[in-house]
Amino acid sequence: VESMTCGLPTFATAYGGPAEIIVNGVSGFHIDPYQGDKASALLVEFFEKCQEDPSHWTKISQGGLQRIEEKYTWKLYSERLMTLTGVYGFWKYVSNLERRETRRYLEMLYALKYRTMASTVPLAVEGEPSNK
Repeated sequence: VESMTCGLPTFATAYGGPAEIIVNGVSGFHIDPYQGDKASALLVEFFEKCQEDPSHWTKISQGGLQRIEEKYTWKLYSERLMTLTGVYGFWKYVSNLERRETRRYLEMLYALKYRTMASTVPLAVEGEPSNK
């Protein structure tokens, strides 16, 4: 997202978030990090195409900027966040779930997952820096 916002043609993994963010060949390129030969060939092909047609860089750059403007601005993000907050608040208001059930779930999660992790965190000692 950061490189697209700066107008740079973007090459990112074909897995996870970048696969959803980048429209392959339009706003950037998907590469498979497990296939280095194909990834390097894609990079070489892009730069050769840019040498033949300098507007190709601009085309991909503009595609990235357009994708950001359509999907990933702070305004869009904050609107989605406010919508989710409203949905959660409404659900919480109309929900008849007992707080006891929620507490049981959290206690079970703590017992199964976080108790052992929490026991490995060193306790702070007065007078010593906390970044040890």
